Amino acid sequence: MPPKHKSNERPPNKNIFADGEDDPLSDKQSSYPEWSWDQVRTWVAIRRDNDYTDDQIRALADEDVVMLEKFNGLKTHGTTEKGTLHAAKRIKAVNSKVKILFYLNSMVHYKGYGANKDWQDEWAMFDPKKNETYKWRGTLPCYDHTNLDFREWWIQRALEMVAHDEIDGIFIDAIVKADRRFLPTKNASEAYIETAEELRSRLPEGKILIGNALRAGAGTKKDGNLRHLKYLDGSYLEGWAKQDRLAQTLDLMSKALDQGRIIMLNAGPEGLDEDDLDKLKTMEERYEYVGRPQYIGFSLGFFLLIVDTYAYFSYRVGVDAKKGALFDNDRWEAITRKLGKPLGKYVKESKNTFTREFEYVSVRVNIDTMDGTLTVKEDEKGDEL
Repeated sequence: MPPKHKSNERPPNKNIFADGEDDPLSDKQSSYPEWSWDQVRTWVAIRRDNDYTDDQIRALADEDVVMLEKFNGLKTHGTTEKGTLHAAKRIKAVNSKVKILFYLNSMVHYKGYGANKDWQDEWAMFDPKKNETYKWRGTLPCYDHTNLDFREWWIQRALEMVAHDEIDGIFIDAIVKADRRFLPTKNASEAYIETAEELRSRLPEGKILIGNALRAGAGTKKDGNLRHLKYLDGSYLEGWAKQDRLAQTLDLMSKALDQGRIIMLNAGPEGLDEDDLDKLKTMEERYEYVGRPQYIGFSLGFFLLIVDTYAYFSYRVGVDAKKGALFDNDRWEAITRKLGKPLGKYVKESKNTFTREFEYVSVRVNIDTMDGTLTVKEDEKGDEL
């Protein structure tokens, strides 16, 4: 039997940029959200079509980053832009340091935006084989970034929102859709990148640009879409909790952090019994239930394997605050307890087992069984989380 591989080195990484290629965003970190090793740093994506309660605003103000999703405040304020800005002002009144991002989809045309008054139907991608507009799920028009008039409209939507002091940046969603090979418009991905790079060049100083970009197996070269980090300050990650994606996801996040980019990992309970959760009547009971070690241990442990400066974690069930979403990261002790600085990089104990040590916590993760154990060092009993 070959000897067990054990190393405190990360897998070999190639830089996002070629040798000799400058990083145009290397001096942008002064605009990034607050960060420290005191505890896990957090973010949240949230929406509500009417106004948030005061308690919800206080919870959002405790996050490092809040991404206000599509349809925010639409029912109450008439447009997503107005609803987003109203919520942002309320959050900033409680904590001016939280970074607030406005949602902008890269490829899907949604209703509810005030900017849609200037939308032209001919800007949608056209499918000549069917002689009709190409639509996602058969209902939502697809953007065509080869159209220069559309491109200016899309960019102006972002610039008009970041002109407000309460909006700290833009979140670009669905970037992976631009790479779909079946799109009827050729070079759709390259056209989108041209649009995004122009937005980057016109983005006011101090504003940030985050995208739903990195994903294991995605990209024209199956490199996880690393090329988008040339214009993005960082990436949100979703859909990563599948066995065939875990190893590459670790590598992608490590590469991004090594390059000084922001990582915003979206996570939820693994192996959750939703029927049992639905039986619980109070929010307190529901928060306690999903915070149990068997549910939070793997996703948080996985994040801690790579956590570095400007990595943020979101643990939630649901995205709609009006419908009882569990999003307040301060409600879970596993997230709020002391973490401390890492004592090194993660260690690959075996093919599927990874460990990492922090000042106050030990982490052990098995990516085959998708189990994670967090052991608190300061507790003499070594209680497992």
